[in-house]
Amino acid sequence: MSIGHDPAVAHPRSRWLDPVVAGLAALLVGVAAAWVPSYWSDEATTLQAARLPLGSLLEFTHQRDAVHTAYYVAMHAWTGLFGESTLSTRLPSALAAGAGAAGLLVLVRMLTTRTTAVLAAGIYAVLPRLTLEAAEARPYALTAALAVWATVLVLVASRRQSRWWWVAYGTGLAACVAVFVPMVSIVLVHGVFLLLAPAQRRRRGARHRLLGWSISTGAALLVTAPVIGTVIRERTRLLGDGDPATGSEITWYSVLVEPWFATSVAYAVLGAGLLILLGTRLRDRSRTPGSVVLLGALWVMLPTGVMLLVGLAIAPLFQARLVAWSAPGMCLLLAVAITGFRKRWVSIALIALLVAASVPTYVLQRLPDGKGGGADLAQVASYVEQQARPGDAVLLDATGVVSTRPRQALYAYPQRFAGLDDVAFVSSGIAAGRFTDETLQLDDADDRAELSERLAATDRVWIVRRQVDVLTDDDRELLEGLGFANAQEHRTGRSVVYLFVKPEGRAGG
Repeated sequence: MSIGHDPAVAHPRSRWLDPVVAGLAALLVGVAAAWVPSYWSDEATTLQAARLPLGSLLEFTHQRDAVHTAYYVAMHAWTGLFGESTLSTRLPSALAAGAGAAGLLVLVRMLTTRTTAVLAAGIYAVLPRLTLEAAEARPYALTAALAVWATVLVLVASRRQSRWWWVAYGTGLAACVAVFVPMVSIVLVHGVFLLLAPAQRRRRGARHRLLGWSISTGAALLVTAPVIGTVIRERTRLLGDGDPATGSEITWYSVLVEPWFATSVAYAVLGAGLLILLGTRLRDRSRTPGSVVLLGALWVMLPTGVMLLVGLAIAPLFQARLVAWSAPGMCLLLAVAITGFRKRWVSIALIALLVAASVPTYVLQRLPDGKGGGADLAQVASYVEQQARPGDAVLLDATGVVSTRPRQALYAYPQRFAGLDDVAFVSSGIAAGRFTDETLQLDDADDRAELSERLAATDRVWIVRRQVDVLTDDDRELLEGLGFANAQEHRTGRSVVYLFVKPEGRAGG
């Protein structure tokens, strides 16, 4: 006895055409204007890692970001082939979004009707969390796609009762964990689903399914044990060294809204209403396919719950994007909620409302400052590139919250600072397992003497500070004492770019 709906009733062409169309649509939604927003600090870390020689990259990830080793290695190869343009580095995530939407359609089609499957794939394409990750040089769109296809494999394996399908599932599960260790909790989603799915109550084939799942899961965890161990050791060491926790502040919003709806309050409100309606008709099997609801609920709740519990036991870990791979589960629940209405026009109206609710957030995500809470690294780098002369000095602030530091512009767009003198640089942090360099700071009393010596050798210096941390009177007095005068001041989204010149530096300007 298989779990769920028999897709054989579908037209043969729709079985391959529907996923292809859904995947292409999600790809187009994901890649549209993906090149417009500036990189932000997390994407800068991807680029820094990808630029390292492969040996150095592997050494580095044993000290920092071990959880992303596989992704960084993949991006190392990708950028080697296709370069570091904004579109190129974000294209893998858009491709993953397309693969995820196609896979979700296949998955839901195995459990219920074609209409619900197509709708779930459509929601996948426009869900705010997934449209955000689809245009970002980070691994989270990939984790969502891997979760979808691993779930497809476990359903196919449970249906076919073939050892080779269980081998395929074990391989897919191992890929999930290797790419992103927190995805290990997907084994709970699959295991509990196989145990509680409605078809299991008829018990035929239940033992074989659970045995196949157990063996495949055990093999996958055994194969990926070195990866899991490396990540655990790295995090334990960093926490022991007093390294800042990776978790963000835990609020009801960050737990119940951001993992699926990102910053879209309208989408979240509409989604919450649909989930409440879904809950009121759970007993009506004619309108609520139990297998889909069960899988969606497990997929949404278990990853977040596990991460919150681990954070309570060890150290704060939770961030909304770390459970982005649970977003397909929300797509399942919303699709079932919409298709459960007896009047078709109600379902059509709700679909239109969901799409409309996604548009404002989608547009904001594709603006030049649409990432990282208003990252302006591209604007800073472009302005300096356009205005600076070869040999000019540049002093990029590296204090405050990492994600807002102007020096991140140098890590994200190093080619735009080519030919300029990075006077603050002391040493690279890569060898010490850090993405940030050791630098001299203008407002650090211990650094001022050496920095003054370096500035004395230049006639023009570009200084970039955050707008909330502009140059102080002491900073200006130091620069004036070295013979500099403020010749230019330009504001970007959240930064200020100053040009200080000596009289001889004005020539030819």
